[in-house]
Amino acid sequence: MMYNRSGETIEYTIVTDPKEAMYWTTHRLKKSDLKIITKYDRTTAATIRQEILDDITSTEKRDTDGENKIPKTSKRPQFIINAKARESE
Repeated sequence: MMYNRSGETIEYTIVTDPKEAMYWTTHRLKKSDLKIITKYDRTTAATIRQEILDDITSTEKRDTDGENKIPKTSKRPQFIINAKARESE
């Protein structure tokens, strides 16, 4: 993949663990998942990785209003909760 920074083309790749996570909609990309192929010193590479990550996450669609979230369920099955309520009556 390529990233343009101030007229300079930087080659990078995304390496996730597991490899399939790159295609998952629920996977949160981390700075450590980005590998810069073009050689830079450590501090410059870290800055570039952060710029690439910010660029990717800013263009990525996220469900910010929680409309598509699955509601949390009780840890205990509903029939156990109902049975305990009947016992206390």
